[in-house]
Amino acid sequence: MTSATGTLNRIKAGFTLVEIMVTIAIIGVLAMTVSFVIPDERDDQIDRAAEELYQRLNYAQEYALVRHAILGLRLTPDGYHFVQWREQQWQPIERRGLQQQDWPEGLVWDLDSETEDLLGQDEDAVASFFAPKEEASKDASETQQAMPQLWILGSGDISVFTLTLGSMDVFSPNSWTLASADGYQVTLQATDQP
Repeated sequence: MTSATGTLNRIKAGFTLVEIMVTIAIIGVLAMTVSFVIPDERDDQIDRAAEELYQRLNYAQEYALVRHAILGLRLTPDGYHFVQWREQQWQPIERRGLQQQDWPEGLVWDLDSETEDLLGQDEDAVASFFAPKEEASKDASETQQAMPQLWILGSGDISVFTLTLGSMDVFSPNSWTLASADGYQVTLQATDQP
């Protein structure tokens, strides 16, 4: 009977410190593996933002081609918006599909553009065509700020460019590259970060 009572007393005493620590360690390891397996929602938002911008660029090309309009894409740290050259100035487009969009939180971008090559070699003619109205009271910094980085002509031609979208998070597995190498077709490709 003594052995039975001793066993009962030991069960009533509870778990040892070692058993508790082992259990906590196992739970910690399981939590870490789950966090590595479940994708980050920010990565999904960046993927959607890249796909959405790709679709909007294609739509803007069609819009410019059908209407023989000159469009531009202005990228900012907060988002992007399309503009149209009308009445000798860049004006925002309120057309559905080309309205201003905000970047998802944590997105960073890098643009390499050859917009000048799209318009030809005569820089003076280009500068005079896109000069603001004389009665406009904008200073040079406002005019520069309003200039789009990418242009889409009424012929459907687009600036030769490479735009990389990625995450501020250094552990993010990939980024996206939107590019137009030929000045007409825009491509979207996932790129692995080193």
